[in-house]
Amino acid sequence: MFAVALLAVAGLAAQDSLTRQLAAVSRQREAVKPPVSLQRQQASVARQHALAGTSYVMEPPAGAVSDAIPWATRAADPACTSLEEEEARDYFRLEEQRDGLPAGLLEAVARQESALHPCAVSRAGAMGLMQLMPATALQLGVDNPFDPWQSLQGGGQFLRLLLDRYGGDLPLALGAYNAGPSRVDSYGAIPPIPETQNYVDSVLTRMRRITASDSLPRP
Repeated sequence: MFAVALLAVAGLAAQDSLTRQLAAVSRQREAVKPPVSLQRQQASVARQHALAGTSYVMEPPAGAVSDAIPWATRAADPACTSLEEEEARDYFRLEEQRDGLPAGLLEAVARQESALHPCAVSRAGAMGLMQLMPATALQLGVDNPFDPWQSLQGGGQFLRLLLDRYGGDLPLALGAYNAGPSRVDSYGAIPPIPETQNYVDSVLTRMRRITASDSLPRP
């Protein structure tokens, strides 16, 4: 019983530490206006809060079933389309530079989490482009998780914190993004959960594809 109590106290302390880190980063970040070319994405998803309950299953993109894109629900609004890839790529790169993240990471995570749909909602309740859980979004200062710019900033902050927490170990950080830091801390490794292990492998594979395509000259 004493050991169980110690574990519980340690878990609460770790959560409190992460909460303080999130609050500090949120206070320190500068307010940056999203690129003008992407502001229309914000307008197209601003109505999503009023559409709760009118959802349908979002099918994975054609040919992407093997990539293990998670099943999600999406508000049934014709304006709720995926981000335009070329514009979104500049959007991702800017945030990666701001947070000191590896190239291709945010795009890979966003594709895996939501297939670039800014109003995706998972059955577990994760929301938006980066599929932030409500409590995490609140801690990160994300007022509207369906705003793609806010979601991306929040996801970038969270990934930066996780990388710092695990000494720059990207697979561990991704495992924590998917399964939660407490599970990674408990196992001291990527949790032995097939979904999480597939998630980490898929995101890393996507990153390699993205960085390889970035090295090619644009037409």
